[in-house]
Amino acid sequence: MHFRIAVPLLVILLGCFGGGRVPRGVTLPIRANVSVRANVRVEAPPPPPAHNVIVEIQSAPVPEFFGIPLDNATDVVFVLDVSGSMDEFASGRLAQYSATPTTPPPPGPVEQQPPPDPNQPPPPPAPMAPKKIDVAKAGLVDALAKLPVGTRVNVIFFNRYLEALGTDVEPLSDQSRDGMIKFVSSVGATGGTALAPAMRAAFLMSAKRIVLLSDGLGNVGGGADSVLRDAREAMHGGIRIDTIGLGAGQDGSLLATLAGESGGLYQAL
Repeated sequence: MHFRIAVPLLVILLGCFGGGRVPRGVTLPIRANVSVRANVRVEAPPPPPAHNVIVEIQSAPVPEFFGIPLDNATDVVFVLDVSGSMDEFASGRLAQYSATPTTPPPPGPVEQQPPPDPNQPPPPPAPMAPKKIDVAKAGLVDALAKLPVGTRVNVIFFNRYLEALGTDVEPLSDQSRDGMIKFVSSVGATGGTALAPAMRAAFLMSAKRIVLLSDGLGNVGGGADSVLRDAREAMHGGIRIDTIGLGAGQDGSLLATLAGESGGLYQAL
């Protein structure tokens, strides 16, 4: 079972994240004709040491997600962008990733092909690269297949809405692994980019590790400033954020900052 949450509702529910609450029964004095202006800035905590380095994207000796090693992850939330831009074709290093392993067809009789008709336009060339969404899903399926039983895991997909496997991280078992892989395989790419609400939802799961993959800028429910403010509060609890940026439209500055300040790794593809 997974959950789908409309972002406007999520923003209302999570808008108090990191904010103070006034205890019930406490009366606050009010003074007339006084205006107060305050600029609140959450300072980043000192980054913990990063003990890992980026590994091979494929054929790595440890479980990994696009080069981010996961061999020491006891609990992890994968946060993946499935906005409309993820439906574009992959390019660069990402296009070299095998999105769908293929098996060569068995040999058969060679059929004689008729010569091309010069009066007919040539057929359109087949796309040489997979789509970004297919590469991202294939990478996540591979990571989920290799994580050891007992690893506490959740997956959040975000476009204009959020879809998650559940409300918290759950221990991975052989049975739940199959359900996760089916869930991942069923997701498509469309809509906006609710990055800030997706990260708030991940922070509330209290996992020690978040792995974020995105190819664009957050444009639903808050921008980069909101993401960074919430992340810096979560970093005081010791959270590590690894980030993977896809393509030229990625917010490289935000992704690098999230990883650098939390002791994580940033992989630009």
